[in-house]
Order: sequence, then C-alpha cells, then structure tokens
Amino acid sequence: MDKKRRDKERSKTLHLEKQKRCTLRTVTELIKSQEHCGVRSRKFKFSPEFGDGYFEYNHFDGLFIGIFDVSLKKDVKTYARSSINALELSYLIDGEQIIRIDGKNHDFIYESQESYLVYITQASGSIQYHKNKYFKEVKIRMYPDFIQKHKLNSTYGISKKYALDKIDQNSIQPLCSKTQEILTELLTDTRQGLLKRLFLESKVLELLALHLDMDKGTKTEVSNTDHLIKKLYEVQFIISSDLTLQYSVHELARKVGLNDFMLKKEFKRVFATTIFEYALKLRMTKAKKLLNHSKKPIYEISELVGYKNSTHFTAAFKKIEGITPKKYRQKGLQTT
Repeated sequence: MDKKRRDKERSKTLHLEKQKRCTLRTVTELIKSQEHCGVRSRKFKFSPEFGDGYFEYNHFDGLFIGIFDVSLKKDVKTYARSSINALELSYLIDGEQIIRIDGKNHDFIYESQESYLVYITQASGSIQYHKNKYFKEVKIRMYPDFIQKHKLNSTYGISKKYALDKIDQNSIQPLCSKTQEILTELLTDTRQGLLKRLFLESKVLELLALHLDMDKGTKTEVSNTDHLIKKLYEVQFIISSDLTLQYSVHELARKVGLNDFMLKKEFKRVFATTIFEYALKLRMTKAKKLLNHSKKPIYEISELVGYKNSTHFTAAFKKIEGITPKKYRQKGLQTT
C-alpha cells in the first residue's frame, strides 16, 4: 500500500474513532429542569442503550454538586477536554472507574468507597466504566467565587497543593464513617429553595474540612489500607444509608464478598465495635433526634429506625437510655 493510501486510511480510521467517542451529554437526556432561589437543578436520564439510571446536579454561587446513580448495560468510555478552573471533590460510593489523564504515564484505578481532591484548570482524558456494574458517585466542584469566599486558596493554597499534575494513586483516600454519614444526608435530602442552598453549602464545607484534616496528618490507621478495609467501610455505608432495614451479618457479608467470620472479626478490629453495636448506636441516635425534633408517634419512629414492632423498639431504647421513648420525649419537652 502506498503512502498516500495509508494516510487516507489512517485519516478515515481516526475520523471513525472520533465519531464513536462519547461524552456524558451523548449518553443522557434532560428530563427535568428548574431554578428556585438561585439553585439551578437539572436531572438527566441515561439512554436505555447504555444503562438504567440518572445523573442530576444542583448549581449555585460557584458550587456544583452532581450525583450519578446508574446500572450500566455496556462498557462506556467518556472523553472530555475542558478548562474548568475548579476544585473537584469526588466520592465513589459504588462501582469502578479507570481514569486516564492525557500526559500521565499510567491510568488511575478509582474504586468503590474511595475519594479524591484535585484542582483542575485545563484537562483532557477519558473515564472508562464497565458494563453490568452498579455505579454511584457524588461529584462536587468548587469554582473561584466559592474558593475566594471561603479563603481556600489564601489559607490552604489548594490550587497548587492539589494541582492535577501532582495527582497520583496515593491521592485517593478511603471513605471514613463520618464522610459516609454526610453523603447519606446529601443523597436523601428533600429541601427546596433557600434551605437547600444553606444545607448543601454546609455539607460541602463539612466534607472538604474532613478531607483537608486527613491530608494534614490526622489520618487514622485505616487511611493506608487495602481492599479489605474498603469492604468494611462499604458495610458501614450499607447500614447507615437506610436504617429502616436490619441486615444480618450473613447478608452484609454476601453484599461485600466476605465470609461471616472475617467480616465480624475485621469490623471489630478496625472500628472497635461490633456490627450490631454500630447499627444500634445509629438507630438510637436517629430515634432521639426524631423524638426531640418531630411530633411523629412512637410506632412510626420505631419503623423509621428499623423496628417493625414498637414494643421491641421501646425495650431496646430503654436498655440504652434508661427510660422509655415516651418519657425521653416528655423530658425533652420539659427542658425546652
């Protein structure tokens, strides 16, 4: 084949490859759009060809909070080239990404129960997702107005410290239990308007503070952990994300791919509490909040914290707090 023909074939191949390239915009369609009190909200549904799920975001005052929740039907590789000038904070709750940044010699493997913080000015590359896998991510971007408002550059020098060219596999951190609690609040929030703006901004600042604290050297022993630790954090998230459900150790072990003995042993070693004690503490904490700050009847509160029988809830509450839920509520009313 002569040189002219080879060049023509190569040009044709590159053109076809470019046509096949997809972005988030090409695999989703807008299904909801609204703006209220300065909060611009959009929700996109994934094309049935690619998966079953959605991507949605809220954007206001230099702050962007996006949520991906989708089960993919085929391998997807999205491409992007942008100049966004923003601090990006990502939390991968479930799934896996293979991130390729142009100019880097190796790909980054980003897995379930991990997070990263990076400052992006100009970037190009791709993110690959595997089919038949559930994917859930919270992605936050803080733009210059937000950064300046909270003095993030003058205090922490984030634009240099977290610059994209400095990122490596060690930049990825596991999710701690406090982070998981905040993410659960974000994912289940139903506020609207001004209250939503205040809530979202406060939660983003909490998440950022936790991440910066870990980077300052207050990491716990689980910060440099392996695949097993991520599974344990995943168990924490499963329990805390829906307290109306009570999982057995066997059910949790199956969900994360561990055997029962290993899960019980390692959970106690890492978190210094049993799975039962951890779940019970979360249930009682939520119950106390509901008793103090709502007028919901006791039987309804018991269901919201995982007890189908209010008598069992009352017995468990009294064992922990020393008084019944009814007396606890009355005591709270007397002190206000």
